[in-house]
Amino acid sequence: MKKLNIFFAVIVMLAVTLVSCDNNKPKTPSLKSQIDSLNYAFGVANGSGIKQYYLAADSAKADSLKVKIASLLKGVEDALKGDADSENLELTELGKNIGSSLKEQSKTGLLGDSTLKVDIKLIKQGLINGMKGSKVQMTAEEAQMYLNTTMQKLYESKMERDYGSNKKAGELFLANNKGKAGVVTTPSGLQYEVIKKGTGAMPADTSLVKVHYVGTLIDGTEFDSSVKRGEPAEFRLNQVIKGWTEGLKLMPVGSKYKLYIPQELAYGPQDKGTIKPFSALIFEVELLSIQK
Repeated sequence: MKKLNIFFAVIVMLAVTLVSCDNNKPKTPSLKSQIDSLNYAFGVANGSGIKQYYLAADSAKADSLKVKIASLLKGVEDALKGDADSENLELTELGKNIGSSLKEQSKTGLLGDSTLKVDIKLIKQGLINGMKGSKVQMTAEEAQMYLNTTMQKLYESKMERDYGSNKKAGELFLANNKGKAGVVTTPSGLQYEVIKKGTGAMPADTSLVKVHYVGTLIDGTEFDSSVKRGEPAEFRLNQVIKGWTEGLKLMPVGSKYKLYIPQELAYGPQDKGTIKPFSALIFEVELLSIQK
């Protein structure tokens, strides 16, 4: 409690100045583009989180809430200006952390995307609206959803531009492979070839299985092998890529199959090092047992 008492004593004059100027009230920003909406949503989502974890106890105390918001915004301003001498108060320090992050993102792009320009004014208004619990333009939930879906689409579009050739190569490979003797194609697009058919039980979605496998890219590059490690892998079928889940459910224990997995049933736009975005994958898998 002593910390809060000192906090109020030191910051009260600043709060009166900022609040009286009507700078920290919920306002309706003008959102004219996707980047405007992203900046504002970023502020609202973060402001809502701050409200939940730092301001909830003061939600019914208007003056206290105004003071705390003023303190946080002071920290943001200090960090953006490069001022390290502001009062060492909890919310001011939090604001400085936010400001430092925004300053860095001004160089690297919003959320690390160099194509997205940071708009400090919109983010600050979003922070204020989020901390005040305002539903102007978008609720906190809508802001978070907008951020997630839009950033995911932007990421996938970038990966498509950079690695679209992988997708085309995979599609061509699977189209040619489809007609080969012994290759079966399922409705999802998964292809498999039976090397050895076992006689044991067949696993379900939640089964814990033990397998040996070798994974390669369509050009033959090997990226993983439990065989080389000399130790079988264990995992639940609902915790791996979709192509594995579907493929192993077709295999009785004791079977050895070759799975040809389209990128959408593998890692899609994710970059997994040797496995680049949109890569079709090939696995030779032996189902050793279903664990109890």
